[in-house]
Amino acid sequence: MKDLLNIDENDILTGSPRSKFFDTIFNANRNLVEDVLEQNLERYAAMEHILKEHFGDDAEMMIQELSYDSQTIIEDGKNDIFIKIVGEILSMHE
Repeated sequence: MKDLLNIDENDILTGSPRSKFFDTIFNANRNLVEDVLEQNLERYAAMEHILKEHFGDDAEMMIQELSYDSQTIIEDGKNDIFIKIVGEILSMHE
């Protein structure tokens, strides 16, 4: 069916958000990727700090419980992050 539709394997509409994320970070300008990843890690660190401030030692347990109990929520969240980062890299690349 793929051949009948003549879809290029590099088409942005094919592949998973995860595969597009890795394609993008391995092929885009290294300095650009470093900047975007660093910005996202800073955001992650801030969110982690907020969680620890509000929930203390329970924060890690809550994260692990959610990861175990709600795989769909976690997978959807990861896909959203993959898409967000690819969008940031591509928009800065223009």
